[in-house]
Amino acid sequence: MAEALKLKVVDEFQVSPPQDSVPTTTLPLSFFDIPFLFISQGKRIFFYEFPHPTHHFMEAVLPHLKQSLSLTLKHFFPVAANIVFPPQPNKPHVLFDSGSSSVSFTVAESTADFNYLITDSPRAVSSVDPFVPKIPPARVLDDGTRLFPLLAIQATVIPNSGFSICIRFHHGIGDGMAFQHFVRSWAFQCKKLISTKPEEEEEGGKHSSLPIFNNGSTIPDPNGVELCFLNFLWKWTPALLKMADGSGSEFNSTHNSVNVDATFKVTQTHIDKLKQLISLKFYNGNESESEPVEKAPLRLSTFVVSCALIWVCLAKSEENTYIDDEEPYNFTFVADCRGRFEFSSVPATYFGNCVAPVYATLKRKEIVGENGIVEAAKAIRNKIKELEKNGVLKVAERWMLDAIEKTTTKHNVMVAGSPKLGVYEMDFGWGSPKKSDVLGNPGSILISLSESKDKNLGGIEVGVGLEKTQMNNFIQTFDQTLKIL
Repeated sequence: MAEALKLKVVDEFQVSPPQDSVPTTTLPLSFFDIPFLFISQGKRIFFYEFPHPTHHFMEAVLPHLKQSLSLTLKHFFPVAANIVFPPQPNKPHVLFDSGSSSVSFTVAESTADFNYLITDSPRAVSSVDPFVPKIPPARVLDDGTRLFPLLAIQATVIPNSGFSICIRFHHGIGDGMAFQHFVRSWAFQCKKLISTKPEEEEEGGKHSSLPIFNNGSTIPDPNGVELCFLNFLWKWTPALLKMADGSGSEFNSTHNSVNVDATFKVTQTHIDKLKQLISLKFYNGNESESEPVEKAPLRLSTFVVSCALIWVCLAKSEENTYIDDEEPYNFTFVADCRGRFEFSSVPATYFGNCVAPVYATLKRKEIVGENGIVEAAKAIRNKIKELEKNGVLKVAERWMLDAIEKTTTKHNVMVAGSPKLGVYEMDFGWGSPKKSDVLGNPGSILISLSESKDKNLGGIEVGVGLEKTQMNNFIQTFDQTLKIL
């Protein structure tokens, strides 16, 4: 049961790269970055066990966190920069000022119950809110230019139990893979400071690879998508600014308020059974004659079958008294474009946004029907195959319009994270996280995916945030579905 929390700010400071290590630098945004300039900020929290008092954290942990962060910012300096959004027709860009750019870092102490915070059971969203840092608001210059800070960090100590590191970041600077690259490098630097074990030095190649930034030609744009996005951005700027600061209603979701979240485990055994079930039922004789039925066993990814399971359980968990069976249900996710044929020159270490939005849609009667999981898997898989066949750029010009039309509908689920990001590898020197969560935003149904922290079970963890009544329904539906498997 959640209790009233007392949170005391212990320290606040700014962290910059080592002095004179990074010159003042301007970086262009790519067309991948522009759609993310005004969406909600990302929030990722890590909980670590730490059975020591606050003064021990301040003396033994905080100095290493600060020093390693400074060293990491030498290579990941854009996260300490600002996005500069000047008046039309000038383009938005990233500006790192060697004299002033820094990351806001807050240290706090909480009376919260650490075991409640790391539970997989339903947890009040409000119980985690105090652990989330605030990114300083945008500054507006005399000529109307806006400067958006990009990242803030808060470490919160729960004396004699544990501590959390919560990072809030502006998606305009990078996607989930870029963000995890930064955090992984920071964790590696911190662990290296407190340990000189040779085997940890050898692991440095994986954890400390240097990022590659956009130099204006890193991301090819043969179709001129950037100009299309900029024109859209300039047209919608007033409304988008209201959406960015939460004061506008133009694009507000109609979802009920999300007030509880929980974590669900889909084990490797469950995944294997889902793949088998969906593969057997995938083809029902209604396929297009131009696409012959596959005779070989169907290849289904863990992502497809897990998302199909969660999507169906979410739809079935809704109070459906007033829902039309013909209503569309959208499922929104992103596909990493690094290495795809149009972007084969973009390295895996590229730091920025390099993802394409993908939208799968079903009618309610399809997703809650007898073969709902199969239909959901079909819809998600077909959209992925369509992207692979047609390429990323074919429908890129519609991304910003689709983001407004599809993600703000009544029945929309958005996916964050990925089992490939390795969130439970984020060891700063005090062990792996006891729990890591993506924190959602009011009014949106967000599911987050990560690898399982229990390597014996394998599979994935799924974080879900819902209104309390729907969460109870979801738990019942989820458990029943796994039992049927």
